Amino acid sequence: MDKGQSAIAAARPDSWGVLPPQQVCEQARKSRDPRFDGLFFIGVLTTGIYCRTICPARMPAESNVRYFPTGAAAAAAGFRPCLRCRPEAALPLPEWTLGSDTVVRALRLIEAGFLNNHSTGDLAQSLEIGERQLSRLFSAQLGASPKAVGRMCRAKVARTLLRQGRYTHTEIAYHAGFGSVSRFNAEMREIFQATPTQLRAAGKKKRAVKTSEARPTNLTFTLPVRKPYHFDWIFGYLQNRQLPGWEEVTGSSIDGDWCYRRRVGETHENEWVEVRPAQDSLEVRLPLVETPVHELLHRVRMVFDLNADGHTLCEFLSEIDLIKPLVKEAPGLRVAGAWDGFETSVRAILGQQVSVARGTELANKMMTAYGDGRFPSPKQLLGREVAELGMPGRRGRAIVHLAEQVVAGDLQVDECQDYQTLVDRLTSLDGIGPWTANYIRMRVLKDPNAFPDNDWVVLKELGCTAAQARKQSQTWQPWRAYVLMYLWYSAGKRRATKQTRTNN
Repeated sequence: MDKGQSAIAAARPDSWGVLPPQQVCEQARKSRDPRFDGLFFIGVLTTGIYCRTICPARMPAESNVRYFPTGAAAAAAGFRPCLRCRPEAALPLPEWTLGSDTVVRALRLIEAGFLNNHSTGDLAQSLEIGERQLSRLFSAQLGASPKAVGRMCRAKVARTLLRQGRYTHTEIAYHAGFGSVSRFNAEMREIFQATPTQLRAAGKKKRAVKTSEARPTNLTFTLPVRKPYHFDWIFGYLQNRQLPGWEEVTGSSIDGDWCYRRRVGETHENEWVEVRPAQDSLEVRLPLVETPVHELLHRVRMVFDLNADGHTLCEFLSEIDLIKPLVKEAPGLRVAGAWDGFETSVRAILGQQVSVARGTELANKMMTAYGDGRFPSPKQLLGREVAELGMPGRRGRAIVHLAEQVVAGDLQVDECQDYQTLVDRLTSLDGIGPWTANYIRMRVLKDPNAFPDNDWVVLKELGCTAAQARKQSQTWQPWRAYVLMYLWYSAGKRRATKQTRTNN
């Protein structure tokens, strides 16, 4: 085993604290190992800057560096971001490193913009813990306070907007989530030790942009992925469930020219988010709409499962005999998330005990009947006889009951909720069974350990009962949802082979 492999072996979930072990950090830094990009940051005492593991700058002596679990922790210690490797553009911190579901949920809320207009106390209250306890958890896991992490999230988006085009500071402050220009100026100066005007000028100089450059109407972001990442799988999965005119996927695994499109504008038909695969990243094109850019980026990260660690997943899944050949054949299968939690939950109910094609057909009918070409909101579903679309009455009533609870504010269905609490609430609604609740837990709540043990494909692939599948899956924790992806992949591969033989 070489040094790189031994470093990775040491960096498994059961061996981490706040940071990877010191020797792992040192090896990764000296080898500029891209697998550790975003897992920790390097503060250089002699320059006062902090960098990523992949920074091309001259290598400092080990005695002159300090390691930090997050950029926010480095910034809080007085270091400024490196202008060469741009730490704000690093890969997101994999959620498995955090060791606390509460911190995971808190980070998701912060990334979605919760602290942009709420206090840390409000955040703690939404998580049903004390503010001091939340601060202690963040200090132990991330080396920084929730407020510092929120400030860094805003700064990352703002830095990209400053580099991109001729947007006013007022526009950037809004789309990055600052709320005011004064707050924007103050926080950017605190983190980058430079004013927004100075940062914009530096960006223009590097890009050789002319002062007469036209103001763009769309924003382009590059979101890195942790390899391995199977682009064909996740784009294909979303394509099989697309809703024309609302959420579409074009391309194929043959030509690789994939494009995911999601309609987000409220006033114009052409206001779409577009996501395309690129080498080791996703190219994201965002329209300038009322929804802030930081919220749209968060949704893209959830849909494309960008907070997962491909390498660690691959190492773990490769040790499971059942799927080992599949992991070797198709490394990097990810779990597609939900753009809208309520929408995906309704579609899960529509898809109970029917094929994916039938569930999608019902969703299309629902858009036409109740949403005027858009997926209906919870309010639009109140009082509807959903069974008229061609489904059992009990299932239709479950959708209406779900909408009623969401409208009343008694239920939230998104990735920031407690896993078990939401599952219990869902299964208490007549017409929502275990498969639906676990499917929602997997796609909406983004629980990597979710596992619908009574899934038809699971039972067929394993050749056992639901109880036996549940018992067998215990050894696949904490990433049972990714094992499920390989079981679905295997079934899909078998269907495709059978179809090819039939056609021939």
